[in-house]
Amino acid sequence: MQAPSLSELKQHAEKGDARAQYMLAAQLSGAGEKQEAERWLNAAAAQGFGDALYTLATRRLDHDGLVAAAEMLARAVQDGSTPARRLLGVLHAMGLGGARDWSEAVALVTGAAQAGDPAAMRELSMLLFVADRDDEDGANLLATAAPRDPVAGAVAVRRFALGRSHADSASARAHLELLERVQYPHAMSLRAAFDKHASPQRFQPSPPDWVRIAEKLEQEPAAPAIAPEVLCETPPARAFRAVFSPEECEYVIAASARLLAPSQISDPRTGAPVQDPYRTSLTAILSLVDLDLALVMINRRLAAMAGMPPENGECLGVLYYAEGHEYRPHCDWLPPGPELDRGGQRAATALIYLNDEYDGGETHFLVPDLAFKGGAGDVLMFENLSENGDPAPHSRHAGRPVREGKKWLGSTWYREKNYRH
Repeated sequence: MQAPSLSELKQHAEKGDARAQYMLAAQLSGAGEKQEAERWLNAAAAQGFGDALYTLATRRLDHDGLVAAAEMLARAVQDGSTPARRLLGVLHAMGLGGARDWSEAVALVTGAAQAGDPAAMRELSMLLFVADRDDEDGANLLATAAPRDPVAGAVAVRRFALGRSHADSASARAHLELLERVQYPHAMSLRAAFDKHASPQRFQPSPPDWVRIAEKLEQEPAAPAIAPEVLCETPPARAFRAVFSPEECEYVIAASARLLAPSQISDPRTGAPVQDPYRTSLTAILSLVDLDLALVMINRRLAAMAGMPPENGECLGVLYYAEGHEYRPHCDWLPPGPELDRGGQRAATALIYLNDEYDGGETHFLVPDLAFKGGAGDVLMFENLSENGDPAPHSRHAGRPVREGKKWLGSTWYREKNYRH
């Protein structure tokens, strides 16, 4: 069916058709007519059109607008907006714009999954895999989502390569070939893993048992406690081994790949982010609008290991280092300015090592000359402040150049104070 022309959309929009108003706003925005686009977007939202309300809500996801955003999303859910369901689920899971309510968060996302949304299905599957990596309900949801969702497809390939139960070789091959065609940046790793485990395996997904899934997810998934390995006392640095599964690592990479852009540093004079040859990686920032319940759980587990409230954490960043990429010696402190005032200094740093198919790329503490290279799923935690709260010079560190392969790393900084409100 041919899409309506701009003139046709205008005719329907002027007659009060909310869907036409929303579509017209999108076309006008793409053409650079921002003011007119905004007028029609607000017109559609005023009629309660769910996708328009969702779009406006995504602009209010800062510490001053969270309550208004939650209210807009709730109205959008009533109008049937699936993206609004998933995002409102994130706000409930994090306690933003209202009280924290895990049950309501799961109910919202489950509603989106029941309506056929593949992204909602795969985030529920990842929650189920926290308790049981071979959970059949999780495998059913993932297999159903994967043909329509590249993140689910990447995880499905990884699960097959790991020899997990309820994985299908033919489907995994098809997902891998599609990921290679669209140049998924971690496809080479998936290909190598797939080829090592190419034996035929069949799994035919069955319709989801929503009652059983709801029972499994009634309580927030609990991750096992992992004792830290003390690397050094100055700076205080600890390693947690095999915290996240290979599927979770692939999930983070796949969820962030579309957001990659040249990395930035904080300008030492102004605190503003700027590009600099001092840091040559690519970075994806998973902001609030990019999160889902699986990523929320990963953030909460990181915060627990750091001994920090989750709300003190900045957005999870995902770093991609190609051969020769590095981050020269630096400290993670913030210079004086609005960012420092917002949540205080960066008290601690958490790094998730998302893969290990590379040489070089160690995290190097200049004093006491300690180089650490984690395996996939390992976490490194270190403190950036001295006992009196001043920036600690011994926290100076570097990401050494990658000699061969590609390095993927997750990074979160924890502030002294609440960063979300």
